[in-house]
Amino acid sequence: MFKNALRQMAHRFDRPFMVMFETTLHCNMKCGYCAIWQNQQPEDRAVRDRVFARMDEAADFGVFAWSFSGGEPLMNPNMPDYIEYAARKGFFTSMPTNGLALKKYAESCVKLDQLEVSIDTLDQEKFARRRGIDGLPTILAALDFIKGNLQHNAIQINAAVDLENLEDLPSLAAYCDERGFLLHTEAVHNVVRTTWKTEDVEMRKEELDHVAAYIMQLKKEHKCVRFYRDYYKFYRNDGFTRKFPCRSASHLVNMRPDGSIQFPCAFVSVHRGAPDMSLREIYASPEVRKIIQESPQMWDFCKGCKIGCPYEVSAYRNSPLTAIRGALDFLQFS
Repeated sequence: MFKNALRQMAHRFDRPFMVMFETTLHCNMKCGYCAIWQNQQPEDRAVRDRVFARMDEAADFGVFAWSFSGGEPLMNPNMPDYIEYAARKGFFTSMPTNGLALKKYAESCVKLDQLEVSIDTLDQEKFARRRGIDGLPTILAALDFIKGNLQHNAIQINAAVDLENLEDLPSLAAYCDERGFLLHTEAVHNVVRTTWKTEDVEMRKEELDHVAAYIMQLKKEHKCVRFYRDYYKFYRNDGFTRKFPCRSASHLVNMRPDGSIQFPCAFVSVHRGAPDMSLREIYASPEVRKIIQESPQMWDFCKGCKIGCPYEVSAYRNSPLTAIRGALDFLQFS
């Protein structure tokens, strides 16, 4: 990471900071606020050596972090090998998972710097209703297994929050406090993909204000609660705008299951760098240079987007003060 910091400084921090590798777009849950499971499509997945080569390229490129995403990442059977290789390359590694297969892959998952498990509520009936699967006992048993048997790094519980589960958060915070887990809360939002039809689940400003006030109070009572005030402000102010443009095209490597690199982001495709092209070739190509140059002007589909990963890299590029506050909040708990 020190070497990569020097590489980034040499290029004035104008290179990608992070890879978001969508290991699969398939999912084994049916969350009411998510469209992925409603749009299951056949997909090509890169062979292991192609993914390993991408990790080599990213390390040489100056990338700090590697995030395994999805769909549900653990539906890709090569995940143990990918986690192991990414750890050896020295990336800061993270992965969100719904946890249904967590116990099966526990020995690999604990090698992640940050393992993120999605739990919105400890009410089993409500969990099943929100997630479409009665999987809470399985997920909690997997977490207990890790806690009791394996050395692990940071474990973060990701709670997608709306008004329905807001008052379930205190019991979830107490659960995290008792076990030394983090609790990350993020308001439910729309995720736009060009080829998918999605329901409008966006929270309105008055609802978001209520959620933010509730969580700020919860944070005072439970040390485990992670709350990014700047992100909530970004959400409330209608997401990406020309004053705060998305930097995903230039600072987030959006890697598809087949190993291709999608631009401008993981959710909308204007162009893809082919799986057999290196990252250097892709980012030096005229098509990608043009997209990166145009992206701060905001395409129509970018306006109003509130997705977290593009926000994180954009905050570091757009606002040094926001980046410092976010880093301090992150380091305080990690």
